[in-house]
Amino acid sequence: MKEFKFTIPVKPRTKKNHSQLVTLKTGRQILLPSKTYAEFEKSVIKWYKETSPIIHNIHIDYPINLKCLFYKEKNYKSDLAGYLQAIQDTLVKVGMLEDDNHYIVESTDGSRVYLDRENPRIEVTITPIERM
Repeated sequence: MKEFKFTIPVKPRTKKNHSQLVTLKTGRQILLPSKTYAEFEKSVIKWYKETSPIIHNIHIDYPINLKCLFYKEKNYKSDLAGYLQAIQDTLVKVGMLEDDNHYIVESTDGSRVYLDRENPRIEVTITPIERM
């Protein structure tokens, strides 16, 4: 098991804010992610498909620390937990993470939110957690 580092050239977005409550024909209501999150997810998936085959070979089903440095384009209050939820769910969707439960994403130590108006992005470092 080795450490992986990569940069996702996509503006960070959270999954939590501005969800849409939709009523189905059956009358049942479901909560859908916002359009902003859906665009974020689509952009990350596009990046993943277009990136190096080395990235495609990453499939994690063991304990890791997922460190994410989120560089946002505007100086507004932001929610680190929301950013982490969004990137974890997207990494699961592309198949890089088996799941984002605590048995796999054991920690997110070192994750931070920064400002970079010129180059918003997400810098990801995945470090295996060794058991003694």
